[in-house]
Amino acid sequence: MDPATAAVMVLLLCSPGEASICKPLNTAPRVFASLNECRASLAAELAGAPSGRMVGRCQVVDPTVTGSLPAGYTTVTVTRGDSNVRYIVPHKE
Repeated sequence: MDPATAAVMVLLLCSPGEASICKPLNTAPRVFASLNECRASLAAELAGAPSGRMVGRCQVVDPTVTGSLPAGYTTVTVTRGDSNVRYIVPHKE
């Protein structure tokens, strides 16, 4: 995977009586270097939650296509000779 591409985990907490009512967890976005890393972490996260109370998914984010990043993250470009590589890194405002 291109270093400028990352995956973001999105978690939702669902009401016990109303499985169709789910709200985003009030946590900072979790960004991973690859979709596989995100999926492995998601499986572990969901395994620790009561069945049906939490749902989630991993989504690939490519800032070169979307032009946007999750809050708290920025891109850094590293130049070596003629080569430029972009990385997504945590960033405090």
